[in-house]
Amino acid sequence: MSFERGLHCAVACRTVKRRSWIALPLFCLIGTFGVVHHAVANESLQIVDARVPAADKEGGDLPLTMTIKNEADSADVLLRVRCPVANFSERHIVDRGEGAPAMRSISNIPVPAKTTLELKRDGYHVMLLQLRQALAPGETFKCAVVFQKAGTIETEVQVQK
Repeated sequence: MSFERGLHCAVACRTVKRRSWIALPLFCLIGTFGVVHHAVANESLQIVDARVPAADKEGGDLPLTMTIKNEADSADVLLRVRCPVANFSERHIVDRGEGAPAMRSISNIPVPAKTTLELKRDGYHVMLLQLRQALAPGETFKCAVVFQKAGTIETEVQVQK
């Protein structure tokens, strides 16, 4: 721990009100070490084969597909995805109700315990919205995938034909 960080933590801890005594140790831990990591959870939850189709211009939307392996004893939830190549992302499911199948935005994607979940175009998937750049086949970029329990997992995404 650096002296400056320790000093900052000590000053901040003295200024926190008495009724916040429960949050105080966590605040000081984060202030001292920067970030709390979920290393154990990330070892039991893995993302493989993340991919998007190529895009010849910016401004469009693309489906991001991937395989999520959850070897944990408890279920998790995919909350959000942040990618530098898109302004936004949404979690979607393909609704096969009456009529033609349609994409529907959902708040999260459940990841059951002890299963492998494949996010694909005709089921659960993530849409990258308002691309910031064209994407050529063979390129790669990184995205941060945020889970409720496992935290943030950075994954490499492959651009395919």
